[in-house]
Amino acid sequence: MNDDDRWLMILLYCLIPSLRGKSWEITRKMHIDIEDVRSDMTEAALAAWRESDRSVSPRHVPHHMVGSAITTAYKRAKAYNREYSVDEVEDLLPFAESLHLSPLKASSIIHGVDQRDAAVAEQVRGERYGALFYHYNCLDTVMHFHAEIRAGRHPGPGVRATTPSMLARIGITGPNHYYYVSSIYPRFVGLPIAAEILGIAESAAYRRVRAGSFPCPPTRMGGAYKVPTRALMHCADIPDDIVHPDDVENGAAHAGGSV
Repeated sequence: MNDDDRWLMILLYCLIPSLRGKSWEITRKMHIDIEDVRSDMTEAALAAWRESDRSVSPRHVPHHMVGSAITTAYKRAKAYNREYSVDEVEDLLPFAESLHLSPLKASSIIHGVDQRDAAVAEQVRGERYGALFYHYNCLDTVMHFHAEIRAGRHPGPGVRATTPSMLARIGITGPNHYYYVSSIYPRFVGLPIAAEILGIAESAAYRRVRAGSFPCPPTRMGGAYKVPTRALMHCADIPDDIVHPDDVENGAAHAGGSV
């Protein structure tokens, strides 16, 4: 191929039929968004291509790419599919929209400072989420997730999400200690909950799904429709903020009277 990336794209295109069926299988089994699965597969297939040395026969390279794509997609799906209490966390979504106007403010360490400062605003935001999690009895779930973060088992929000106010902490704890709040929620919610958040009657929601006009296209999983949480948050204008575990825990502690 003489290092011509166009040939690599052609090869990847030819492999897509081999990956399509497996991507649907992983989505159904693991309750993972199909786009996430296919993105993981593509990334793994390309990595397998780059890592194949010249001792590998060209005829074996496609098989190696497909195998790596499937293995990686399953592995990441299992990592995403954490054992959290869905019932607890789903209850938070209807209240998340009003969080920024909420009286649940935990000012355990915010005193006499300019809250217009980006670093302080970030801290206050995290503390408010901590207070919310405490108020709705989801703290055990959140603390378990924080333990995963600190153990290095969470990928973090990515470099693109880094802001100047995060740089000081990143130098100490690393960027992966930040996370999107949606990472705590289940990756999918049931259609009735999605309809409630969007202000649509449940019967009307099912009619709109059948007509293909529901705002967040659902996925059929078993005998029920599920809506991707992040897509739902986007449709409902619910902020998917980036927070730091320390701030969330400070806010929860303050709300619980520990500080």
